[in-house]
Amino acid sequence: MSCHVRAQLVCAAVVLSSLPAQAGPLTIDLPAALARARERAPEAIAAMGRIAEAEATRTGARVLLVHNPELEVGVGPRFGDARTTQIEARIAQPLEPTRRRARIRVADETVRHAHATTDAQLRELSFEVANVFNEARHADLVVELVKRSSALAGRAAEAALRRRKAGDLTDLDVDLAKIAHGRARSAVAAAEAERAAMIGRLAVLIGARPDDTITLAGELRPALLVLDGLRDGVPARADVRALEAEARVAGAERALATAAGRPDVGLWFGYERDDGDSIVIGGVSLTLPLWNRGQGEQAAARAKQRRVEAERTAVIGAASRQLSDVFEAYSRSREAVELFEREVVPALTDSEQLLDRSIEAGQIAVSNYLVARQEILSGRREYLDRQLALAKAAAVARFVAGVSP
Repeated sequence: MSCHVRAQLVCAAVVLSSLPAQAGPLTIDLPAALARARERAPEAIAAMGRIAEAEATRTGARVLLVHNPELEVGVGPRFGDARTTQIEARIAQPLEPTRRRARIRVADETVRHAHATTDAQLRELSFEVANVFNEARHADLVVELVKRSSALAGRAAEAALRRRKAGDLTDLDVDLAKIAHGRARSAVAAAEAERAAMIGRLAVLIGARPDDTITLAGELRPALLVLDGLRDGVPARADVRALEAEARVAGAERALATAAGRPDVGLWFGYERDDGDSIVIGGVSLTLPLWNRGQGEQAAARAKQRRVEAERTAVIGAASRQLSDVFEAYSRSREAVELFEREVVPALTDSEQLLDRSIEAGQIAVSNYLVARQEILSGRREYLDRQLALAKAAAVARFVAGVSP
C-alpha cells in the first residue's frame, strides 16, 4: 500500500469519525468487510497514525545543523600598573558534514519499516475479520435453518392436532408434536442470539455505527486454493517484509554510528577587547575520537541486523512447514464438504420433502416423525459446520501464506 493511499485512509478515518451518526442498512460480504476494517477498525486507524509519527522523524533528520550556535561572553578586570577591563566574546557552530545524510537514511528506513509493520498488522486484522465474518455468516445460515425446521415443526403440530380430532392420534402424540414445535421456536431464538453476538463482533471491526442494520451476504464456502500459489506468497509475507525493513533500519543505524565516530568539525569566531585594542579572531575546532568512536552503537546495530536476518530465515522456514500442514487440513476439510454434498445433501433435501408430505397425509407416526426431523436437522447443521470448518481452514492457509483473504 503506497504512502499516498495510506494518507487518504487516515484522512477518510478522521472525516468519518466527525460525521454525524446516520443509521442505515449495510449489506456486507467478505471483501466489503475486509475493506471497511482496513479503513475503520481501531487497529487500522492506530497503525496509520504510527506511520505519520514515523514520517515526522524526517523533519528533524533533515535539519541542516543539529546543534545550535554557542555564545560565550566574558568580562573581567586586568590587574597591573594600569587597571583595565578585558572583554571576550566567542561564538562557535559545530558542524556535522558526514552525519546528516546518515540521519536522513535512518529516518527514511524507519518510515519504510513503519509501512511494512502496518501491513503486517493489517494482515493480522484481515485474518481476524475473515474468521469473525465466517462465524457470523455461519450463525446467519443456522438461523435460516432452524427457522425452516420450526416452520416444519409448526405444520406437524397442526397436523397432529387435526388427526387427534379425527381420532387417529393420542393426546401423547399431540403433546410430543407440541414439544417439538416449542423446542424448535426456542432454537430459533437461541440461534438469533448467537447471530447477534457474532454480528456485534463484526460491527466493531468494520466500524459500523450503533444504529446500522447489518445484513451478511456471500457464500460460506471459500474459493479453491492451490498449494503452489500459496507457497509463492510466503517470502513476500507482510511480517517477512517488516523484518527485512527492520534489517535495513539496523544497517542505517550502523552507518550513522560510524559517522558519529568520526571527528566533529566546528567553526568559531571571537572578539577581544584588550588594553583598548579590538581583536577579532576565528578558527576551526576538531574533536579527537580517541576513546569513543561509536563502538557500542555499531555493535548494537550489527547485533540487531544479525538477529533480524536470523528471525526472517526462521519465520520463512516455519511458515513453509506450517503451510504444508494447514493445506493438508484444508484439503481434508474440502474433501469432507464435497463428500457431504455428493452423498448426504441430496438425501436430506428429498427426506425433508417426504417428511413434510407424510406428516400432512398422516402416513408417519409422530414418534417416527420426531426421529426423522431430528436426523434431518442434525444433518443440515452438520453440513453448515463442515462449511465453516472449510472456510476457517482456508483462512488459516491464506494467512500462513500471506495471501489476502
